[in-house]
Amino acid sequence: MEINQLTLLDVIVNRKSFKKAAEQCFVSTSTLTRQVTAMEAEIGFPIFERSASGVTLTEQGEVFYRRTQAIPKLYESAVASARQTGRETWPVRVSIFGYLREHVTHACAEMMERDPTLDFSFVSCQLLETLPALIDWQVDIFLLTDVQDADERLFVLPIFRTRNCVIVSRNHPLAGRHSVRMAELDGQTVLENVKKPASGNRLMLKRLLEQSCPHIAFREYTHPDQADALCQVDGFPIASLGFLEPPEGFRRVLLADAPPVLIGAACRREDRPQYRPIMERFRDIFLRSANYARAKEEGGIL
Repeated sequence: MEINQLTLLDVIVNRKSFKKAAEQCFVSTSTLTRQVTAMEAEIGFPIFERSASGVTLTEQGEVFYRRTQAIPKLYESAVASARQTGRETWPVRVSIFGYLREHVTHACAEMMERDPTLDFSFVSCQLLETLPALIDWQVDIFLLTDVQDADERLFVLPIFRTRNCVIVSRNHPLAGRHSVRMAELDGQTVLENVKKPASGNRLMLKRLLEQSCPHIAFREYTHPDQADALCQVDGFPIASLGFLEPPEGFRRVLLADAPPVLIGAACRREDRPQYRPIMERFRDIFLRSANYARAKEEGGIL
């Protein structure tokens, strides 16, 4: 039996569904089912009971799960500790972009204060460049990405759910509002970030806005500074995610009827034992900060 099979087991128990567990692990339901069937054949008893209401552990499966639950984390901790042995510092390259620069650099600074062996460096990437940079070993960790856009070659650690929003200038008619419904953007031009292939959330949000707003228009931008200028000069709202703190002179207005988005951290799948402990510590730092406390209230922490 392999360590990753025990990790899949944990996801199935928590999601109570093979389909939902497969989506979280970025594998097909049939692949996940085959893995469980192989595990059950190896240990000689059924782990799960399947029913119309979901998936539950058998009596034997409950004992097996309880006794093996800690093994994946113990394994990953052992690998990470062994790799650090004999090293004075541990260099880790982190991808940063746009408004996230301040969030990510502050989190890295806090972590290095606690652990002097960590040595973070930053690689500036546009969203489109991040996946190739990870796969080609140019960066090691990508912080705060839309989980649904993750490639199967990556390990993704979910952190929290956040809301879609628009960023407006402080003199915009919507600037005093906490939230609006999407239909209230009808007749306006909304700025959207260029990312090809387009993210799942961008496509979903654009489709919902077009359904709610028959007279809405979209204009693409390639850099946050370009969006800020168009927002200030022409009054165009910027489509964004609610956990991003807008720059000085701008306001964040939530889209009340848009679905939340699951945000996480990513590394190469084969490097999961090495970087997962760091990603979990990043998660703890983010969730303690004021910005993410607000995200918890508005989008829901996992």
